[in-house]
Amino acid sequence: MNPAYRTARFCCAIDPRDLHRFPRFAIVTACNPGDRLCSEAENQEADQGLLAELDRLGWPRFRLIGGSPDFRHQEPGWGVATGSMAEAVALGRRWGQAAVFWVEGDALSLVDCHDGSAEPLGSWCARTGFGKTLGPWRVVPE
Repeated sequence: MNPAYRTARFCCAIDPRDLHRFPRFAIVTACNPGDRLCSEAENQEADQGLLAELDRLGWPRFRLIGGSPDFRHQEPGWGVATGSMAEAVALGRRWGQAAVFWVEGDALSLVDCHDGSAEPLGSWCARTGFGKTLGPWRVVPE
């Protein structure tokens, strides 16, 4: 698994006062499947497909962008209130992802989509800027 995943930072559109609506959720993207850098058009198309699937499943979600600590690399995705970590892993696999993130309370874990193993990464809130997205594909770096 790409070691950069362990240093991911996040920006999300949700107000931190609304987090109680999402006591546990997955962070899933459809961008750059198989760690292959795709064009913006390909990533937007994949994101729309993921959004359509989330709507079909009826899972509550909010826009979230994950990226490198300096946000030079960004991948738009979704905070998704799935029923379980196993469902999140299956969703990530369907979209060609090597891993998803799982948040329970404030605990962030990196979850391998191949074997379902989870690695704790510490506080999600400490890695996250709230209300900072500039549309679906760019954020204001912290």
